[in-house]
Amino acid sequence: MGNKEEQSMTFEETLEFMRHHPWNFYYTAPKGTKDWAAYRERRERLDEIGSMINTVPIPSGWVGIDRYDYEATDRYIEALLEGYPGRWLVPRIGMDPPLDWLRANPEEVCVYWNGPTDPEEIAAMVGTSYHDRSGWDGDKKPYPDQRISNQSFSSKLWVRDACTALGKLISHIEASPYGGQVLGYMFGFGNCGENMWWGDWRNQGDPRKGDFGISHKKHFYNWAVKKYGSLEALRRAWDMPGLTLESLEVPTPPERWSENGKDLRGVLLASDQRQVDCNEFHSEACFDAIEALGRTVKETCGKPAGGFYGYFQDETVGYAGHLATDRAMTTPYVDFYSSPKAYHYCLAGDPGASQAPGQSFARKKLWIEENDSRSHHALGCDGDRAPKTPGDTVTVFWREIYRALTFQQGFWWMDINGLNDDWYGDGEMVEMFRSQAAFYKKWSPIPRKSIAQVLFVEDEASCGHTTYISGPQRNLRLRLERELRLCGAPVDHLRIGDLFEIDLSQYKFIVFCHAFVMPPEKWEGIRKRIRPDAHVLWNYAAAMLSPDFDPENQKRVTGFYTGECPGRMQPEELYRHIYWHCTHNCPQDYPLVEILPEAGQEVLQVSPDNRILTARVRR
Repeated sequence: MGNKEEQSMTFEETLEFMRHHPWNFYYTAPKGTKDWAAYRERRERLDEIGSMINTVPIPSGWVGIDRYDYEATDRYIEALLEGYPGRWLVPRIGMDPPLDWLRANPEEVCVYWNGPTDPEEIAAMVGTSYHDRSGWDGDKKPYPDQRISNQSFSSKLWVRDACTALGKLISHIEASPYGGQVLGYMFGFGNCGENMWWGDWRNQGDPRKGDFGISHKKHFYNWAVKKYGSLEALRRAWDMPGLTLESLEVPTPPERWSENGKDLRGVLLASDQRQVDCNEFHSEACFDAIEALGRTVKETCGKPAGGFYGYFQDETVGYAGHLATDRAMTTPYVDFYSSPKAYHYCLAGDPGASQAPGQSFARKKLWIEENDSRSHHALGCDGDRAPKTPGDTVTVFWREIYRALTFQQGFWWMDINGLNDDWYGDGEMVEMFRSQAAFYKKWSPIPRKSIAQVLFVEDEASCGHTTYISGPQRNLRLRLERELRLCGAPVDHLRIGDLFEIDLSQYKFIVFCHAFVMPPEKWEGIRKRIRPDAHVLWNYAAAMLSPDFDPENQKRVTGFYTGECPGRMQPEELYRHIYWHCTHNCPQDYPLVEILPEAGQEVLQVSPDNRILTARVRR
């Protein structure tokens, strides 16, 4: 019944197979229908186009405290693999705990800002309308009165029990007739199973954010004391002379929000080390859980383990817990990662992007690039996201294949909108997908060397030093990458940490997207590695933190001083954000800055009121 070929592959051969064959992320079973024949028909069409690796969500079987039931799990796996020995599976497994566990462990529950602090009150809310089961729900207004979510990611008890549940599930699958068709395991928790803290995707103004849970507060306090070496040192760092565990206040949503406007110090959290540390703690706690689950996979079956991580394009990436990227790159327990595509500037004529620095991840791990695009067949049901014409569909889908190949990444088609985007009956689209799968399999194994002379650089330390802020992320970050890529030259996309490990001599133009944190010794280490004739573009308030707020450091590093403009507003069209076909106005929630004039500057661009926006100096 099972596929015996996988059992003969070594671990490295399995990873290479996963790298060079296109995946599909597709629903597991019919949604709201008993039409299993239609399900099998569509699955066979995926086989026909040459997508051999299936990643689908399956139940974990963790149904109660020390209780496990794999009936639904077996049914889902059998629906996919029974009678199809040529199919491969990488199950996507959500490891959030069952309701009984939450009721029994109210101290381990994620409690929102407006939630209770008494364990009995928390337990009583589990499973009621006050319980936010998903952690996200779009832009609902008025906001539902939800006061708790599921587990705190910092809960060591949850991590322990989730690892036990995952180990039991893997043992069950490996002992089944289909264990040989399972290439590896992809686990997740939190929002959409993407390892993002509950409430992360919600808009500013929504109180259903933050984690004010009982054990989470204790873990944050103990972690912070350990980081600074003593309680007295922590009190000095946070400027809270009387701080105790009892008096500790986790940063609230209003403290994090920026929609009412913050000055530059507020945007860069220059006077709020507690919030910076909270971002770091969220990321360490989140990755502790990821690493523990990955270790469980290794110790149980020895197969590749992976999950979602690194969403730098999320403006609340620190709160989400996605800043422990150095650990993600070097851990021996996690082998592959992915993120959704970037849902901005992604139609025909746009360059496309990923929500994470996938090229950076791919230097050390297997990165699976996701194509969550629609076709023109979805115009009637998802018109904002669908290409307008068949030609636009071809452009969008081939662009994503080329992007993955260029950066030596794995690849999957994400859902293609399930049953709503009926490409299955379109012979031309089926042939396009077949051609793409064959093209990918042919060229993916061929080693490629970057020829890019332009480098786009991100920095997780600077992300962690930024408050919840919509305007700069869209106007200064997303739009900058789009315009840079549309210049026509190849662009590499890396992190500041990568610059100390690779040869930088090929890059003639280096763009630092948000290098707010740039101590002089770090810059000196990078500067020595850059070719002497390279141009460096600093964006917004670059090098303003060293890590303290320090305009002199900005001058030393960049050659410029910048200052906040007295008038904060700018023409509305300059901060519009394109999301699929929709145009959204972004809040003016950050200060505009100008370059302060000095001798030796070559002014390249000024505002209508004659403020310097872009200038050049030779150093």
